[in-house]
Amino acid sequence: MHKYTNEEEILAALERQALLIEQKINKGLVTLEYLNDELPGASAISTHDTQEFKPVFISKKSLRIMQLNKTELLSQPLQTLSNIVFPGDFQKNAHWVARHLSGKYHQLPVSYIQRMKLYGKSTYTGIYTLSKKNSQTNNLMSIYLPIVNFGEMSFKFLRLLEENLYIKANYYRFAQLTNREKEIITLLALGFQNNEIADQLFISKSTVEQHRKNLKRKLEIKRFVDLIRFAQAFDLIY
Repeated sequence: MHKYTNEEEILAALERQALLIEQKINKGLVTLEYLNDELPGASAISTHDTQEFKPVFISKKSLRIMQLNKTELLSQPLQTLSNIVFPGDFQKNAHWVARHLSGKYHQLPVSYIQRMKLYGKSTYTGIYTLSKKNSQTNNLMSIYLPIVNFGEMSFKFLRLLEENLYIKANYYRFAQLTNREKEIITLLALGFQNNEIADQLFISKSTVEQHRKNLKRKLEIKRFVDLIRFAQAFDLIY
């Protein structure tokens, strides 16, 4: 995974991830509940309608972070949120997002800052929020990241998202592999040559070459670095 070195790179990567998450969700390859369970710290993802910005999906983790009751939040969102959101922030940001959604670039993400009380504390925490309209459902997906230690938390967030989305997208390929093919992937990723793999597994060099052809077709990879990433993602090398 790329090591993000500055805030500009992080924000650009977050925008790319928002698009990727939308695509995976719409294809049924990942769920918001799953992603929320995997995200670090107080970072979270939720969805709202684009008319009144009422919650459509909110995870158990988010409710725990905000110390809110789901029934109350869904029935009286503005009143419930007013207890934890800094006065005026919700209305200001809702207006900003609504204006963005009515503009020329409504399908692109929009970002803003809001202040919220987390874990029942009396003080406010700045939350960087990235929102994107889902082109299929028309709901607004929002990614929340606490500004405290923003760079570190964002990197962890991006790393986990990229790893989990990669695994979800490639699991069906992994499931097609035989035990022998997994052994060969491990040895290839560790740098062994065809003749060395043949000696290790007590098979012919031509058999190894055939396995490599089959793996190239099954995994749909062209570069050695992609093979290493696949092996790491599925714990075939450590």
